[in-house]
Amino acid sequence: MLPRMTPRLPLILDDRDLPAVELRAAQLDGELDALGEAFLVTDSPVTPVARAASLATRIPDRTILHGRSAAWVWGWSPEPAPLALCVPLTARIGSATRRALRVREVSIDRDEVHELAGVAVTSPERTLIDLARFDESDGIVQLLAAGMVIGRMTDDVVAAALDRRPASAGRRRARERLRTARALLERGGAGAIGALGGASRC
Repeated sequence: MLPRMTPRLPLILDDRDLPAVELRAAQLDGELDALGEAFLVTDSPVTPVARAASLATRIPDRTILHGRSAAWVWGWSPEPAPLALCVPLTARIGSATRRALRVREVSIDRDEVHELAGVAVTSPERTLIDLARFDESDGIVQLLAAGMVIGRMTDDVVAAALDRRPASAGRRRARERLRTARALLERGGAGAIGALGGASRC
């Protein structure tokens, strides 16, 4: 059983807060639910901040969650494995860490990065465009549509994000995928997509 909840005991718990055995026991007792690499107090809201906090111990300094990892934080998709991480071109990170975690070097502006619970995450708009440009997984159109719905992104917002780097690779494919995703929503796909978006706690 967990200690009595106090302001000192956070809603996101990992082995820095309690021994792993106690955390697992609390999960079995129904007091905690698994979330990312941590645990969330049962019946607590699963927010972007909670999701980001649950991954904090796995993210090296100066790296940024992007792609499907960022989409999970924003509530659009199930949690991917492994984590998708990037760093700005100007960042200095050890080559061993970069290779081990497959960290990508990207051109990214400060306003395209949000900090949640001390974790850097690409903004919803940047996440959407990155996925539209590079993601090769099945269901990418549905994922983009989910991002538009959950992120409440208008056509103008999406177009501005896409046009931010007019010479970037994959821009034409991204535009086509985003157009297809918008058409899906216009055909009435928003209800099912909204349910997809990450009500999942894992």
